[in-house]
Amino acid sequence: MKKGLFIFLFQLTTMTLLTQPVNLSELQRKKADLYDGITYVEKGNGIPILFLHGTLSNANTWRKIIPTLSEKYRCIAIDLPIGGHYIAMDDSVDLSPLGIAKLISEFLQFLNIEKAIIVSNDTGGAYAQVFASLYPQQVEKLVFTNCEVLEVFPPKKFKYLINSVKIPGFTYLLSRTFKIKSLLKSDMMMGLLSDSISKNEISDLLLKSFIEHKNIRKNFTNNVKTWSPKYTIEAAEILKKETFPVLILWGLDDKKLFPLELGKQLKSIFLNSKLIQVPDSKTCVQEDQPEIMVEEIINFIDNNNS
Repeated sequence: MKKGLFIFLFQLTTMTLLTQPVNLSELQRKKADLYDGITYVEKGNGIPILFLHGTLSNANTWRKIIPTLSEKYRCIAIDLPIGGHYIAMDDSVDLSPLGIAKLISEFLQFLNIEKAIIVSNDTGGAYAQVFASLYPQQVEKLVFTNCEVLEVFPPKKFKYLINSVKIPGFTYLLSRTFKIKSLLKSDMMMGLLSDSISKNEISDLLLKSFIEHKNIRKNFTNNVKTWSPKYTIEAAEILKKETFPVLILWGLDDKKLFPLELGKQLKSIFLNSKLIQVPDSKTCVQEDQPEIMVEEIINFIDNNNS
């Protein structure tokens, strides 16, 4: 990491916090007795849908679409151990993309779900690709929003994290910076992900565990160190042979992390895929255009039965 950025983070930790914490309601959790415990949200009955979120996020990012979708389907949103989760994993747990894919597979087995529709966003899309390539028998259909594809894992904007997390004290300084809510919507923090999510929602619903618990930050470090396009490239080669239906919802205002060209590349990987361009949305379509996402997912499931 550049020396200037490290100094900047240190200086930010000395600033006066400009806002007080706001308690926002979280989705109600259950706990799976896997590893050290995996929390998740489950609501509704019917066809199972598993939601996979991005880095420094958790199941709360699906709070705008699960209530409606759960009226028709069994909606399950896992808290992946990638920075926004609630229960820290032991250091021995493999948090590489292969390890995350294995965890997802075991989680579905724990719930006695043979096949699920996988809905993903951001880094969760990369893990969905790896999972589908390794465990295609557990996949019914795939829904992607803006995410890593092929050579882009992670996006250029956040490549510095791969080396930065190895610096002693970096994640602690990052957690202190996250406490300054006025900065959370900046492009160097979380601002590129969504226009509609508030700084209080980012802080209280997504980053709270990262800010408060060093072992959550250790999991984040162990996960980030494994980011590499080799995983998405290898997955793509396998997925080219699969025929399950794929829906891609791509936020068009995402110019710096996952521009539309990546959505087109993702579509080209799959034999049976459809790309829908979503206006007025950045990376997190579920945050910026939840109504469109709900409508398209329902159409995809009900009108594209395999």
